[in-house]
Amino acid sequence: MTGTKRGLSLALILLLASFSLAPVQAQNSPIPGIEISCDNEETTLYLDYVGTNDYYAVGTCTVENPSTYSENVEISYDGDGFVASGPESATIPAGDSIEIQVMVRSTSSDATLRNVTIDVEVTSVQGAELPDFLATFMPSDSSNIMAQVAEFVDLSASLQQGSLTLSSELMLPMSATLFVTNNGNVDDDVTVTIENTAILEERNIGWNITNSGQDGTIDAGGGAATYTLRFTPDPSMMDESFAVMIKIKSSFDNSQTTEVSLTLNTTAPEESILDLTEMNIPTWAYVAGGTLSLLVLFAIVMSIRKRIRGAQSSRNFEDDDDEDFDFDDDDFEDDLDDDLDDLDDDLDDLDDFEF
Repeated sequence: MTGTKRGLSLALILLLASFSLAPVQAQNSPIPGIEISCDNEETTLYLDYVGTNDYYAVGTCTVENPSTYSENVEISYDGDGFVASGPESATIPAGDSIEIQVMVRSTSSDATLRNVTIDVEVTSVQGAELPDFLATFMPSDSSNIMAQVAEFVDLSASLQQGSLTLSSELMLPMSATLFVTNNGNVDDDVTVTIENTAILEERNIGWNITNSGQDGTIDAGGGAATYTLRFTPDPSMMDESFAVMIKIKSSFDNSQTTEVSLTLNTTAPEESILDLTEMNIPTWAYVAGGTLSLLVLFAIVMSIRKRIRGAQSSRNFEDDDDEDFDFDDDDFEDDLDDDLDDLDDDLDDLDDFEF
């Protein structure tokens, strides 16, 4: 009987409250009431990456009982595409308040702003439940949390080939292909540079970087771009191998950078056996060689002149005597041997000369 009277009294209070022209705002109101407010009603709660396809954040809401009665409340959540959860019920003493933690979770990296709604409703006052026909008069309130997966870029890069060979002999430009992927949830403009350009400048190796697309923007969600790195050899390169460091930097997040390494192998021109510049021959040897060549040439010319004069003398003698004259081949060979002996003597004298 006592419980029935309490329920009827409470019903009467609710009916009187429903006919009120204005709500009672003061603390310790004589009628039941409930209020909820959340910290992120007007500011965005960002969900951070915590694992593969898992983004998470916690918001805080305050539930207040402004009445003179102890109230039991039920709390429900609408994530608007996110998963929102928290306490589902609570008891709030008269004139008191509690804080609840609302966990917001997403399995998608989509950065769309969403409105998470938290509803709170009084289910009983002073431990007494209302008849069903009066349940609609129970006070309730709602608040919201603006939540969004934080925008981020996730850059990765790879080379089609890890090394190139530049030849000083062939002098052909060589190219390497770089692939850059953005696995983040926001489009990004990236820059591709070579960090250690000094190592190329010291070797007089030319280089440039071109993008296969219209600009440096890479779409979110796995978008990719292709870059071509072109290197021009120098004829004076040596046989060596060194690393070229390629840096990929985000314009959205300056802390987001990635690097890859390309090995450059350079080859020097092949040395010729007759390449006198590589033999370190002293200057005096060139002078001696030139002198010797002149002496040999002079001796040959003199020998030829002697033979010509001998032949002319023989013809003149034949014309004057009007007789048959037999030219003796043995005599000619003897003269040639004498000339060669003279040449050998000259060469022997040159060998005795000290440079």
